[in-house]
Amino acid sequence: MNDADKNKIEELLKIFGISPSQISLSQSDDLYTITIDMPEEAAGRLIGRFASTLDSLQLIISLMLSQGESHKHVLLDVAGYRQRRSATLSSMVENAKNQIRQTQAPCMLPPLSSTERKQVHLMLQDDAEFTSYSDGHGQDRRLFIANKPV
Repeated sequence: MNDADKNKIEELLKIFGISPSQISLSQSDDLYTITIDMPEEAAGRLIGRFASTLDSLQLIISLMLSQGESHKHVLLDVAGYRQRRSATLSSMVENAKNQIRQTQAPCMLPPLSSTERKQVHLMLQDDAEFTSYSDGHGQDRRLFIANKPV
């Protein structure tokens, strides 16, 4: 990550009272990972309800870094929220798989953000037994897990 990109990120996050010492930046291939270290109690204002603020900040940073170039993927995590949420999603997927094994019927997951739906799709993309699909539009969009067709 070049210094100009690093400065852009630090300047944006400074608006939210985040100091450069709280920001960890790393890059692997075309993914920038930005981690903000702060107490969980204070992280809520950056995460927002259903991670909407976190997803919005992630998008803004991605657009800032991609100006005039190919798209740069950004993963923004605050106080380990993404890691905790990923573990929750994995647990949801496992519970849905167990339910499907018993009922043979597709299982609808609770409402998820587009980022989380994509994460579940990626979890199941190489699964030999199960698949995922989304249905609906806007706020009514839901993710389903089902047996793969034979």
